[in-house]
Amino acid sequence: MISKEFVNPHPMGFSNAVTYTAQGVKTILVSGQVGYEDGRFGDSFEEQADMAHRNLAKELQAAGATVEDVVKLNTYIVDLDSGRSKVAGQAKAQVFVQANQPASTVVGVSSLVMKQLLIEVEATAVVEV
Repeated sequence: MISKEFVNPHPMGFSNAVTYTAQGVKTILVSGQVGYEDGRFGDSFEEQADMAHRNLAKELQAAGATVEDVVKLNTYIVDLDSGRSKVAGQAKAQVFVQANQPASTVVGVSSLVMKQLLIEVEATAVVEV
């Protein structure tokens, strides 16, 4: 039997995270987290990258996991270049401090759901229950 939990439903019609548990393993899928916090968008790419990674950690915690439980990380960056890639990596390194890092993909995109957004980070985590 598989059980599902929908964590932190968003008014825009999605859940910030969904978990499913089967055979003693809980898998957590975290929706893309962005550079928006406390009612405002980050003013720079650097600030948004930090916010997105902090928001990801918060959603993982709400679903019963930590960044150490992440097995796959996807990052979407508007107008990706080497500078933004480096900044995103630095923001990630502040949150993902463990020795064993998750599998990771970085994708350059032309835009995200709102024009103010510059980065979005989503994750899959696995925990034993």
